[in-house]
Amino acid sequence: MKVAILGGTRFIGPAVVRQLVAQGREVEVYHRGKSNCALPEGVRHVHIDRDIPGQTAAALVQHRPDAVIDLCGYHPHHLEEVVRADLKLSRYVFCSSTAVYGQIFETLPDELTRTQPKSDYEIGKVACENLLLIAHAHRGFPAAIARLGHPYGPLEELMYSTGRDSLFIDRLRKGRPIIIPSAGDTRIQPIYVEDAAAAFVFMLDHPDCPGKCFNLAGEEVLPHDDYFASFARAIGVPLVAEHIPGEWFEANASRWSDLKRNFDFAAVWHRYECAFNVIALKSLGFKCKTCHDAGVAKTVKWLDERQLIPQSSDHDLEDDVLAAWKDSH
Repeated sequence: MKVAILGGTRFIGPAVVRQLVAQGREVEVYHRGKSNCALPEGVRHVHIDRDIPGQTAAALVQHRPDAVIDLCGYHPHHLEEVVRADLKLSRYVFCSSTAVYGQIFETLPDELTRTQPKSDYEIGKVACENLLLIAHAHRGFPAAIARLGHPYGPLEELMYSTGRDSLFIDRLRKGRPIIIPSAGDTRIQPIYVEDAAAAFVFMLDHPDCPGKCFNLAGEEVLPHDDYFASFARAIGVPLVAEHIPGEWFEANASRWSDLKRNFDFAAVWHRYECAFNVIALKSLGFKCKTCHDAGVAKTVKWLDERQLIPQSSDHDLEDDVLAAWKDSH
């Protein structure tokens, strides 16, 4: 089987490519040529720009893959030209996002839960989903949709109160406090990148996937306190953390407004639960293999090997924020 990966050079894509190659599949990666990533020998690179109308469809028609995994479709026009192209695909697996559910509070959305998109990104993903589901219903287009939650792993930094950031790992190692927004009970359901990739490969073949959406997240639903305790266990240190209310971050954003590293993310992170019902995909036989502690350990090892974890100090933004928080109380 020849599989085309649309956007396979950044984070999840390389893991998908490796797994497909290991299975003996012929793999082509379609991308703009702007991201450098080591891919297995024999993988064909096809340079396209999805924002140039007709370019993607023309390349696919020229190379005639048997199946497509789409990791970089954000707007309906990205997909429509592929759906309408003269291709005989056995499967089209599309990467959507659990962000389409919006603010879920304490619920556990399944695939029948109403989507509530607000941002341009969320609106675009829902429109893409609708296009594919209609194409399946009307024309039998073999689309399967994975609503991906919070992936993590090598090739990316880890999620922290300042966003994607690794400096907090050094703070943990040196016993310096990290900051957890609010009470630390907001849920997150991470999925290790190799498990996420395995799900896309799984959906490529399973006969019950076309015409359906599937939530894709890890096995563990972790309150933020447990999420950060997992990092501490993975690197073998006690968790030293302080909680600051999310509202305080909003009220004090001026303290870091001119800094690249800031706590703007913490102001919203504590409000957005990230936990989902994943029974639908599990019922077909898919199961994640990597627990969070093990996935974090692998990610930290990758960061260490490339010296990507910055050195912390007693004058990091955390220290200024903690001092300001204590002074205000």
